[in-house]
Amino acid sequence: MTEQTLAPQTAEQDAARTPAQAPAKAPWTTLVVVGVAQLMVMLDSTVVNVALPSIGAQLPADQTALQWTISGYVLMLGSLLLFGGRVSDVFGRRRTFLTGLTVFAVASVLCGIAGNQELLVAGRAVQGAGAALLSAAALSIILEVYQDEEQRKIALTAWSGLGVIGATIGVVLGGLIVTAISWRWAFLINIPVSIAAGFGALRSMPALNTSSGRKLRLPSAIVSTAGLAALSFGLIRLHEGFGDTTAWISIGAAAVLLAAVTFMEIGQADPLLPLHLLRKPTYWLSSVGLLLVASVMISSSFLASMYFQRVHEMSAFATGLSLLPMGLAALVVALVAPSLANALGLGGMYAAGAALQLVGTGILATGTDSVALTIVALAVIGAGLPACFVPLFGIGTSHVKVEESGVGSGLLNTFNETGAALGIAVIGTILATSVDDRLDGGGSVADATTAGVGNGFLALAVCSGVAIVIALVLRSLTRAPEGAEA
Repeated sequence: MTEQTLAPQTAEQDAARTPAQAPAKAPWTTLVVVGVAQLMVMLDSTVVNVALPSIGAQLPADQTALQWTISGYVLMLGSLLLFGGRVSDVFGRRRTFLTGLTVFAVASVLCGIAGNQELLVAGRAVQGAGAALLSAAALSIILEVYQDEEQRKIALTAWSGLGVIGATIGVVLGGLIVTAISWRWAFLINIPVSIAAGFGALRSMPALNTSSGRKLRLPSAIVSTAGLAALSFGLIRLHEGFGDTTAWISIGAAAVLLAAVTFMEIGQADPLLPLHLLRKPTYWLSSVGLLLVASVMISSSFLASMYFQRVHEMSAFATGLSLLPMGLAALVVALVAPSLANALGLGGMYAAGAALQLVGTGILATGTDSVALTIVALAVIGAGLPACFVPLFGIGTSHVKVEESGVGSGLLNTFNETGAALGIAVIGTILATSVDDRLDGGGSVADATTAGVGNGFLALAVCSGVAIVIALVLRSLTRAPEGAEA
C-alpha cells in the first residue's frame, strides 16, 4: 500500500491521470515570510488572554469590553476567511497577503495606543479582518508556490506547526510582556514583525498570477460572511450558558443564511463556496477533523490557564511558563513531522496525533490536583497537535486546484476557526456550569474549579475519540493499491 500524493490537482489530471513532468522546486524564502506572518496571527489570538486583567485596570475597561477584546478578533477572523480566500483568488495572493498584513499592522497600532475601551475593541475587530485576509492568502500561497510533493509536505508542516506554536507561545509572551513592560506592547510588538514580513514578501515572494475574468461574487460573499458572523456571534454568546436565547437565535439565523448561500452557489460555474470540494470525503472529513483539533488546542490552554491560576494561584507569567512544555512538545513533533508522514502515512500520523490527545485529555479528565502531572499531560496533548494539523491540511488540500486555492484553503481555515470558537463556547460553558454547581453545594473555589476543569477535559477526550474514528477512515481513503500510479 502506498500513500496518496498531495500534489495539487488540475482539471486535466482529474479527468485522466496522465504522466506529467515533476514541478520544479521553489526557494524556501516564501515559506519563511508566510510562516512568520502565520506565527504572528496565531500568537495574537492568545497573547491578549493573560493581559486582560492589566487592560481592565489600567485603561480602564469593563468586563464586557474585555470579553469583546478577544471575541471581536475571533468574530472577524472566522467570518471573513472564506471571502479572504476569494479575494486572493481574484486579485492575487501576494497583493492580498500584503493588504492583510498592512491592515493587521495598522490595527495593532490602534490597539496599542487606544485611550478607551471602545477604540481597543474596534482595533481588535479590524485586526481580525486583516488576519483573515493574511491567513487565507498565506495558505493559498503555499499551495501555489510549493507544487513539488516533498516540498509541499515540508511547507504544510511548517505552516501548521507555526500556528500551534504561536498560539501556545502567545500565552507565555503575553505574561512576560505584561509583567516586564506594559499590556500595550502585546499589540505593538506586531509592528516590527509586520514590517519585516512585508519587506520579505516584496523582495522574495513571486508575483503570483491573478485569475483573470473571475469575480468576487459579492451577493454570495455578503450572505456567507453574514452567516459565518452570526455563527461566530452565537458561539461567543454561548459563554453566557446553553440557555442563552440570543445565542440560539444567532445560530439559527446562521443556519438560514448558510443554507441560502448554498442554494445561491448550486450550479454556478465559478462558485464562492466550493461545494464540489465538500462532496469529496477526504475534504469534508479533514474539515471536521480540523474543527475538532482546533477545539482541543484552544480549549486545553484555556482550561489549563484557569486551573493554574484559580486552583494553584499562579501568576500570569508562571501560568505561561507552565504551558511552555505544551508548545515545546508541539515544536519537536513539528520538526520530525515529514519523517512521521513518510513512515506512518498522513492518515496514520493523524491517528497517532488523535491518540496522543486522547491520552492527555483522558488523564486531565480525572480531575488531578498535581501540577507536574498536568504539565506532562498538556505536553502529550501538545505533541499530538501538529501530528493532527499537518496531515489534515495536507489531505484536505490535496484535491484543491491551484486556481481555487484561495477559497479551498479559506474554507478549511473557516472550519479551523469555527472549531476554536465552538470549543471555547462549549468548554467554557461546561466549566462555568460545573463550578457554579459545586459552589452552590458548598465546595471551595479550588475544588469547584478542579472538578470543572476535569469535566471540560472529559468533553475534549470525547472529541479526541471521534477524531480517532475520522483518522482511521481517512487512513483508508488516502491509501492506494500497491503499484498504483501516484
